[in-house]
Amino acid sequence: MIKVLFFDVGYTLVDEGAVWEQRCRTQAEMEEAKSLGLTAEDIYHEVEKASVAGLPQFRTVIDQFHFKGVAPYENELEKLYEDAPIVLKSLAGKYELGVIANQSDGLEKRLEEFGIRQYFTYVVSSWDVQMMKPDVRIFEHALKLAKCQSEEACMIGDRIDNDVIPAKSIGMKTIWVKQGFGALQVALAKENAPDQEVGSLSELLRIL
Repeated sequence: MIKVLFFDVGYTLVDEGAVWEQRCRTQAEMEEAKSLGLTAEDIYHEVEKASVAGLPQFRTVIDQFHFKGVAPYENELEKLYEDAPIVLKSLAGKYELGVIANQSDGLEKRLEEFGIRQYFTYVVSSWDVQMMKPDVRIFEHALKLAKCQSEEACMIGDRIDNDVIPAKSIGMKTIWVKQGFGALQVALAKENAPDQEVGSLSELLRIL
């Protein structure tokens, strides 16, 4: 019996597409990238390749080309998926909801600005607890906070490497939301199959 649903944020509740396009453009405009003849499209493609391999997305690209300058992640370009509010409202009537996410400072404020903070009883951000997925300790921390056993919780996220694999390893149920870069992780999904997979948040209402 599932009691608590935990959600990732990026590319799960929030569309980061505009953020990543701008970040790659900014990186390509730096002299280091220009000297290597790299375009924004080249850098974006390398981010995709890192995602497929289950590697840290931007850090892998930065290390690959030995960039000293790093384009910032611009939170203000994030956009809430249109179906997120209605899905969260519906699920909050059946389960307790929480967040387990690798996020910068101020996650709760951003959730409030998106108009969805009220749906979550638990918000666990890597910035606040100084642990990052896929470290299983951040999942264990969330479970302890929610006072539930691993088999009573489900992790819902876009990434096989950061969401599905660590959650499954401690006995949580998992749902893969195939959005953003995480949707490219097909090979990883075959080796580490989630309990369910959906193409959008709206599809969660069909299985939960």
